[in-house]
Amino acid sequence: MDHLDTTDHHAIIHTAMKPVFSALLFAFFMISAVYLPAGQQQDSSVIVSVALSPRIRALLHDLPLDRLMEWEGRLFLHTKWKDRELLHNRRIPFRIENWTADEGRGFQAGAAGGINGIYHSYAELELEVLQLGETYPDLISISSIGESLEGRRLYALKISDNAEIDEDEAEVLILGCHHAREWISLEIPLLLAKHLAANYATDPEIRRIVDHSEIWIVPCINPDGLEYSIHFYRYWRKNRRQNADGSFGVDLNRNYGAKWGLDDQGSSPYPSSDTYRGAAPFSEPETRAVRDLCARHRFKGLISYHSYSQVILHPWGYTEDPPMESELLAGLSESMSRLMQPVNGRTYNWRQAFRLYPTNGDTTDWALETHGIPAFTFELPPVDILGGGFFNAEEDIRGIFSENLPALLYFMDWAVHNKSEDSRKAEIPGVTSPVLP
Repeated sequence: MDHLDTTDHHAIIHTAMKPVFSALLFAFFMISAVYLPAGQQQDSSVIVSVALSPRIRALLHDLPLDRLMEWEGRLFLHTKWKDRELLHNRRIPFRIENWTADEGRGFQAGAAGGINGIYHSYAELELEVLQLGETYPDLISISSIGESLEGRRLYALKISDNAEIDEDEAEVLILGCHHAREWISLEIPLLLAKHLAANYATDPEIRRIVDHSEIWIVPCINPDGLEYSIHFYRYWRKNRRQNADGSFGVDLNRNYGAKWGLDDQGSSPYPSSDTYRGAAPFSEPETRAVRDLCARHRFKGLISYHSYSQVILHPWGYTEDPPMESELLAGLSESMSRLMQPVNGRTYNWRQAFRLYPTNGDTTDWALETHGIPAFTFELPPVDILGGGFFNAEEDIRGIFSENLPALLYFMDWAVHNKSEDSRKAEIPGVTSPVLP
């Protein structure tokens, strides 16, 4: 580990439609702030819509498509030519809408004008992380666990009462921003680090947890993609790997080793796809950095933040069969969900990941399969694109963090109390019989 001197798509949950078409127009404006080429190139991104019926839903179920929203009986998709070929091969009629999302053009207004508002760019994240290390040197140790393809450091914050010492304590890992366009997924881990440090001296619960654990927070796994989404194309998802066919990007959350490339539904073999899994497991330096961090530590639990859908997911994502630890995972999921709901009145549903959509090569399946780590994906609000989709209002950041905080403290406290137990023998909190919404 390179220690630093501190001076240095989800499937959409369809809800009752609201008469706020302006929100829809705003979302599509952000997609379509580019021009329509005279002739669509094979690698261009196009918004298409599909008329939904029970038969069409069944045909779409296992396709690795980037779903934007449902509206008035149609499913809108962000597609590349390979995606449209899949639709054609399945005999699913689709309509090309008058919006495009060509990756290499447009959406540069604001590149120098703070288009991301109070959301963090990479430079802003780096500055704040290093300042936290300077402000709380006894509680926060800053390190780089690796570098991105374009040479940006992947910062990790270790929070503990003796941050510079490797003690025999429960270790928990919190990850953010695997997917570039999911800006909110960076903010929650960063706010957690700030909250723990700022309240350690005055909050007995936080002090007890920090004194008995080592909390590792990596706020941004995909800094290159984040920067691209800020300055060029807001809906960019992957990293910035230049692929052999001239396209760009690997989906980092399909690049982990567990069941990598198991099928073409849970990830894509096509480089132009938004769920492209890469040339091999751990082909990307960003995922290798997480792999190597986990190899050096015995993490008791892992949470990976994403958006959107407002749901807590646990393994497996590659199969409908439950893991051996399903009772524990369900109990933790339900307990965390129940703690979150009273804060702002928002309900985070929970389920096995495959029940939302199939994935393979993802972070949490790998963490559980390889290291036995109880691992969860938190899909942050909103539920759907009518609530904002990937565009969380700046004023909502604090509220989303506030409702996630009780779950995070509970999860870390659980890790402390079950430090010496094998995951299959650990205490199962709350109600364990899954009641899916």
